[in-house]
Amino acid sequence: MHTPGHVLGNYSPRVANRLRRASPRAGSLRYGPPVADTSLRRKLFVTAAAGLLLTSACQATEEPTAPTEAIRTPLDAFEGVTVESTTVEAGHSTVGTSYPRVAASHPLMMEVRTRMAQRQTEFLEGLPDRGGSELQQDASFLAVSSQVVGARITSAVSSGVQDDDEHQTLWYEASSGEVLPWTSLFADEAALERAHLSLAGALQEEYDMTSQQLPGVLGEVASRADEAQETEEAAAEGEGENQEAAAPDDSLDLSDPEQADEAAENWAGSPLEDLAFSTAGGLAVNMPPGEVPEASGGREAVLPVKAEASEEMLSELGLAARDAALDNESGAGEFPLGDSPDHQGVSMDCARLKCVALTFDDGPGEHTDRLMDILDEYDARATFYVLGELVGEHPEALERMDEEGHELGNHTWQHDDLAELPPEEVRQDIARTNDAISEITGAEPPTIRPPYGSVDDTVSGVVDQPIILWDVDTQDWQSRDSDKVAEHALTNAETGSVVLFHDIHGKSVDAVPDVLDGLHEEGYHFVTITDLFGLGGMGSGDVLTDARIG
Repeated sequence: MHTPGHVLGNYSPRVANRLRRASPRAGSLRYGPPVADTSLRRKLFVTAAAGLLLTSACQATEEPTAPTEAIRTPLDAFEGVTVESTTVEAGHSTVGTSYPRVAASHPLMMEVRTRMAQRQTEFLEGLPDRGGSELQQDASFLAVSSQVVGARITSAVSSGVQDDDEHQTLWYEASSGEVLPWTSLFADEAALERAHLSLAGALQEEYDMTSQQLPGVLGEVASRADEAQETEEAAAEGEGENQEAAAPDDSLDLSDPEQADEAAENWAGSPLEDLAFSTAGGLAVNMPPGEVPEASGGREAVLPVKAEASEEMLSELGLAARDAALDNESGAGEFPLGDSPDHQGVSMDCARLKCVALTFDDGPGEHTDRLMDILDEYDARATFYVLGELVGEHPEALERMDEEGHELGNHTWQHDDLAELPPEEVRQDIARTNDAISEITGAEPPTIRPPYGSVDDTVSGVVDQPIILWDVDTQDWQSRDSDKVAEHALTNAETGSVVLFHDIHGKSVDAVPDVLDGLHEEGYHFVTITDLFGLGGMGSGDVLTDARIG
């Protein structure tokens, strides 16, 4: 016999009993709308489920099922999506990343980039003394539609002794604009419990694993179900009261982002953190080879949760994600979610990262191209505060700054002290320089830096852009000593620092490789001023020196 919603004929009696106990009772669990109100695709799944039930009941043996295949679509499979790949090779390590450059300010893209940056910092801070380790990170899409976008981040570490792969998934809901954890794909925590029991059953049946061999969360869930069954059997025999074993609190509302995050913390370490949808319309869950010793050739195992079982476990968001994944499998089209002008220029969340902003004043000049070559070796983004009178002499330098992701700032027309000028002259000077820059790049610079850091109430009152100073002055214009410049930057830079250099001095540019190498090894990320502060952290006329916390 089969419990509704599950195909139990393939499982051992003990596993089948677990799934029976975890199946929904009438009125006991919350689900989405009735099947009659759902999409044609879902109706087909229900029809297929009924066919499976009948077939299983009539046949003494079943044909072997095909291996479960997860739907994971490469980034560049969608029109309008480009992939940016970078590699930073230093004496102590190699760090590579590949990530989407479509809609860089899109919440999901920002979160992918931020998660990758967090993992990079963790990797660099934990480098062994001998060095030579490598981190490679990339992403793929799990589902893409106008309603939902799912992404998978893979982080692979190779130390020459042991390789280690990590995976995490993120889900963007267009209606709320939220980036959500994997738990949001499920109706409630009772559904999460059943999904884990299905995976535990698959491991026991496919790989002959005992309850004691089940890894981590799967072992805990299986043990909980075994205890509940034993209690029930004992009660039936009159040996004790019928008390169910404690299960995770199912009162959390997984449609609420904060509660979904809480559930993700409760279920930390679950293999469902690396969930995808299968080509058969169910779930495909990746298991590392170390947790499934019997997997063929030491490869990862992909465990199934069948379509008819997953149908009742998924939330409305989960059902929409599944439909999108299946549509992508039949052919990826144009990426449906565009840029948001409210977040233009922000590519990662520096409030959660070790970020520093390297800034260069008084250029462009003869050393600026060499500086950009050096920055490129470390995938570093900088902010150039340029003089308006030099823009026409070096238009190619400004074009390259813009193309390579650096930020341009306004440093006045010819380095006048703005605090000594009347308000109208200040306004004209800033506007003239803005126009010169925008003529080359197509956009006005988002911030200004007054020469000498000279600013008063008159200046801050007439400018429309935030005013950016600094908290680390390398004194490069004075010392003209590359070693001293590098030492000062490395000694004083902290998370949130704005570091001041001048790219018109060759010795200043000579210092930059040591600065980049030293801060990179400590796990810092080199970002623009806009990334450092975020658009919400900068207002017209605001005078800012750094984004340090505390």
